[in-house]
Amino acid sequence: MKKILIVLAVLTSIVCAEDSVTDDQGLYAGAGLGIMATDDNGDAGLGLSLRAGVKLDNALKGFGLQVELNKSMVDPERGRNTNNDIDVMTLATYATFDIDIPNSKVTLRPKIGAILPNLNDDIDSRNLILSSGFGLTYQIEKSVRLYADYTVLGEKISNYAAGVEVTF
Repeated sequence: MKKILIVLAVLTSIVCAEDSVTDDQGLYAGAGLGIMATDDNGDAGLGLSLRAGVKLDNALKGFGLQVELNKSMVDPERGRNTNNDIDVMTLATYATFDIDIPNSKVTLRPKIGAILPNLNDDIDSRNLILSSGFGLTYQIEKSVRLYADYTVLGEKISNYAAGVEVTF
């Protein structure tokens, strides 16, 4: 029940934030693949990363909100034990801050927020914890960007992801 309320609160904040968005900004959504690595030298996994966000430049230039879901398709392992896979599924909300590099199509994007660290497994607690990350985007069309980022998914898993974002 607590998870459902958190998701509803995040979605409500994004919908309400849409009122302060201009035509040039707007909502964005993206999908990508990521390498999920554990900090205990286990084999890395491969995961799917889905994200949606909104830019809030009218509130503060570069500021935005982002919701992200990460799910392992090939589970990472704890330690070197091959029978100890971690079924990773995380849900997070982040405050982002886009930093445009002058005369470039590249934008830096640090993020900090709260994450439900693992919805499918007991590697971490099920409580909200602090999460952070850093990435960059490269604009290939007016409404299409490539992204690459690093995100801490809870206490023991790091995600290195790359994908495509589309702006609406």
